[in-house]
Amino acid sequence: MTPESGHRVIRVFISSTFRDMREEREELVKRVFPALRKLCESRGVTWGEVDLRWGITDEQKAEGKVLPLCLAEIKNCRPYFIGILGERYGWIPQAIPPDLIESESWLSEHKERSVTELEILHGVLNNPEMAGHAFFYFRDPGYRPTDSKSPIGDYVELPEADEFAALGEAEAVVRAKARRHKLAELKEKIRLAYPDGKISRPPRENYPDPKTLGEWIQSDLEKLINGLFPEGSQPDPLDREAQEHAAFRRSRAGVYVERKELFAALDAHAAGEGPPLVVLGESGGGKSALLANWVARQMADITPPLILDHYIGATPASTDWENMVRRILGELNRHFDLKLEIPDKPDALRMAFANGLYRAAASGRIILVLDGLNQLEDRDQAPDLPWLPPELPQKVRLVLSTLTGRSWEALKERLWPTLEVNPLSIPERLDLIPHYLMQYGKALNPVRSQRLAKAAQAANPLYLRVLLEELRQWGDHDTLDDRIDHYLEASGPRELYEKVLERWEG
Repeated sequence: MTPESGHRVIRVFISSTFRDMREEREELVKRVFPALRKLCESRGVTWGEVDLRWGITDEQKAEGKVLPLCLAEIKNCRPYFIGILGERYGWIPQAIPPDLIESESWLSEHKERSVTELEILHGVLNNPEMAGHAFFYFRDPGYRPTDSKSPIGDYVELPEADEFAALGEAEAVVRAKARRHKLAELKEKIRLAYPDGKISRPPRENYPDPKTLGEWIQSDLEKLINGLFPEGSQPDPLDREAQEHAAFRRSRAGVYVERKELFAALDAHAAGEGPPLVVLGESGGGKSALLANWVARQMADITPPLILDHYIGATPASTDWENMVRRILGELNRHFDLKLEIPDKPDALRMAFANGLYRAAASGRIILVLDGLNQLEDRDQAPDLPWLPPELPQKVRLVLSTLTGRSWEALKERLWPTLEVNPLSIPERLDLIPHYLMQYGKALNPVRSQRLAKAAQAANPLYLRVLLEELRQWGDHDTLDDRIDHYLEASGPRELYEKVLERWEG
């Protein structure tokens, strides 16, 4: 299976057991995956990873939702899969939901198997199309962490305390032995999958420590990325910039709680006439998310007008007013075949921008969204907006956003109407939390979700988003409450970013 033409996305599912792989997850999430994300970005590719190992709540286990979640996320990530095995077989669900067996009939032959084995079967061994994009790694059986406080039972299949209490010593020992046997069988299935043609390379065995595993995975995935998206395969500059802004739009569109009254105001502006509309709100208050989601909905129409959205700060070139204007003129040329000349000198470029908008408007309606004017580089007095025509053709429906500062002062002089984005309400926060974590196959239980939502600083969407991003990278579910305490000490986004930087420095 190869990526569809133009579909420059790699989303990897990571399958492993839980208690014995905390150090591995730390290594991958905090060091390896950021490096792979950076490589992908340099090739115009969107990177993402899904690791469900702390994101399963006790409620979901009790309600039998774990396995459906895992199988659904594997499907969303295909064809990319990483399997990591040590000396633990993993959690075995007490029962498989009947409706899941009905939709996935192969499960009826694999009862009393761990979720990890079922992930591997579903993700790779039952699906030959995964062969070129599935990677397996086995840890050295003799590995033990440097932390002597970790019990050996966290790293080797031994009878559990609850088994001793409920079943007695003899039966507990028998069950632990059975799990070790199933683990050995699973590893052998993976080894045999290579000569059988189900995977394109044998598992890499006996990695001695998490750091070595990270090096192996980074090397293997870099080869995969270089093969699928080699240097030079990047789109041309205009397409690349458009794709990066589209990626920014998607990143905001996936975590948004819709506010119908704001959408209605934007709809009315796009369909009507009159001056441009200015969107206002505090830093991190959700202006970009509002515009990104509204644009995405506009683009979903059957016959949308030309929509050009530019998110200042989303790409290295996006904060330069000249690059922004050249990009807009280039898109107008491409869409309307205007053959506009795009000058190099600033004064000529400003005149060309005004002229280009009028010529394009003669060919059709245009929605132009410029988000974050306050982030423009202070060159040629760009924050004072001399490049922006004071009057625009009626068919150019311009929406702008800004914080207070020079750009806002310049806009106030033009007396253009405004739209205010207010902080999140508690119900909106409770809606956003599971939607954000769901992207990574994770969830918080209701008590933790309520605690986050009721924090006053979580009314700021950026604060809540950054907090959730930090929590989803925290590899130890048992200390998650302590980590929440740590981050909630921050009274706003600035203080929260300081804590993020402290973690990075550590």
